[in-house]
Amino acid sequence: MIRFNKPTIGKKDLESVLYCMINDDLTPGDYLKTFLSMLSKELNIANVAVFNTYFHSFESIFYLLEASSGDEVILPSFARYGILHCVEKCRLKPVLVDLVEDSFLPSFEEIKKKVNKRTCCIIIPQMFGIPYDISRYNEFNLPIIEDIDGSIGSKVNEKPVGSFGTFVTMNFNDYSILTTGNGGLVASQDKRLRRLIWSYKDNHFWADYLMSDFNASLGISQLSKLRENIETRKKIGGYYDNAVLASNCVLIGRDEEKELTFSSYVVKTETPVKECVRFFRKYGVPIRRGIEKPLHSYLNLEIKQFKNTEEMSNKLVALPIYPALAQEDIESIVKGIRAIL
Repeated sequence: MIRFNKPTIGKKDLESVLYCMINDDLTPGDYLKTFLSMLSKELNIANVAVFNTYFHSFESIFYLLEASSGDEVILPSFARYGILHCVEKCRLKPVLVDLVEDSFLPSFEEIKKKVNKRTCCIIIPQMFGIPYDISRYNEFNLPIIEDIDGSIGSKVNEKPVGSFGTFVTMNFNDYSILTTGNGGLVASQDKRLRRLIWSYKDNHFWADYLMSDFNASLGISQLSKLRENIETRKKIGGYYDNAVLASNCVLIGRDEEKELTFSSYVVKTETPVKECVRFFRKYGVPIRRGIEKPLHSYLNLEIKQFKNTEEMSNKLVALPIYPALAQEDIESIVKGIRAIL
C-alpha cells in the first residue's frame, strides 16, 4: 500500500532544522521572524502571527472580537473537527449550517436565518486547495474567519485565498501543503492583531504560545519551495482529472476561474465509500472520506437539517496526492479512478 499522505520533507528542510539546532535557536526568535515575514509576503497581509497550536490562532481571534461565553459562531457542518474543537474550547456556541448543493460553501440563506445579536463571527473553510470567492458573506457585516486549510497559493478570479476574510487561519499539520509538524497561523489587516502581536513580544509569558524557531526553521524551508510543490501537485491533479473525465464521478468546485493547489484530491462518486475502499485496496491505494464525519454528527443534531452536507460527506472521497508520489503509484490511482469511480 502506498501512503495516503506524506509531508514533503526533503534534504533542504533537514538542513534548515539542523542549522537551527546547531545555533541553539529553539525558542521564538530570528527564524520565527523570518517565517512571519515570508508568510506576510506570500499572503500579502501585513499582520501575521504563528502559534505552536492551531487552537491559539482561534483563541487570539475570539479575544480580539471580545467574544464572551455563550456567544455564537456560525460555520458549515462540512468542516474539519479541529475548528469545532477550537470554538467549543473557547466556550462559544457553534451554530451549524448546511452546504449549498454540490458546493463546499455554507448556505447563505441559512446563515441569514441564524444570525442574531449573539453572533460574533462566521467561519468559512477554503478546503482541499479548491478556492471560492466568499465576498458575498461580508453582507452580514460580521467578522469572517477564512480558514484556508491546505489551500494556500490557490486563487479564484485572480484573487488569492486569504484575501476575503477579516481574519485568516491555517493549520500547519501534515495534510497542509506547508507543514511544520504542528502549529497554526492567524493573519489580518486589522490593526488590533498588530497590537496583540506586539504584546506577545513584550511579555515572556506569551512566548509559550508562539511557534518555536525549531518549527519555524522547517516552515521557512517549506515556504521557499511552495511554488515547486504546488506545480507538482497540479501536474498530478491533471492526470487524475483526465481519468475522472472517463469515469462517472464528479468534480466539485470547478465552476469558476480557479487556480487549484490540490492539497487534497476529492471527487464525488455514486459508488459507496466502503466499496471504493475495498476496490482501491486491490491497486494498493488507500482512500478516505473527504472529511472524517460532518460536525452535526459530533453534536448529535438532526440529519434532516443537513441534507447537502450528508450527501457530500457520504459521496466525497479523497485520493492520495503529494509530490513524493512515484509515477507507478500515480498510474495505479489513475487506473483505479477509471475502473472503480
